[in-house]
Amino acid sequence: MRPIVSVMVAVALAATGCAKLGIDTVQWHPQNDGTNADGRGGVRVRNAFLLGGADPAKPPAQFPLYGVLVNAGDKPLQLERITVEGGGSVRLPGPIALPPDQPVGTGEQPLATASGIRGGAVPLTFSFRGAPPIRVTVPVKPRTGHFARLAPAPAGPPSPTSPATAPPSPAPGTASPSPAPTSTGTGAPGPREPGVTTP
Repeated sequence: MRPIVSVMVAVALAATGCAKLGIDTVQWHPQNDGTNADGRGGVRVRNAFLLGGADPAKPPAQFPLYGVLVNAGDKPLQLERITVEGGGSVRLPGPIALPPDQPVGTGEQPLATASGIRGGAVPLTFSFRGAPPIRVTVPVKPRTGHFARLAPAPAGPPSPTSPATAPPSPAPGTASPSPAPTSTGTGAPGPREPGVTTP
């Protein structure tokens, strides 16, 4: 398992374990490379950071947002959106379900993709269904060292929903198929059925 993923898993397990043992997780934060925050309603944000380029002087068009979300409460929650203060935007692949005691974001795929990011520390607000929002300031990490092994942002920003499939359009210069003609009762007679004579 890669180092950064190991850290994320350890952070998530520590957060859920402390919540189960009754330890005050508001005052205790594990050591990691990202930002940690505790919100009301049992929401925990762990090791949140944006991944930039290898050269800080040449920022990429899109920044993957990594982190672990923990629902330490007893009811399901849902991450609905993430907003950026001071410019920029964050796109989720869709609403992210947060079941109780099941850390989300421990794999090697980012939670979201950000664009228009400036500076080395970015204020973000995580908005949930079922819990109050959490405001955090996350660092921008250069793609060097163990961060270089993480997946880059996709070529285009992910869409929250899949667009509906439209019928294919005809190629340029190709006529659209015409509807079948209907009989008007005039014109030359068609072929006779066997055994039928025409008067």
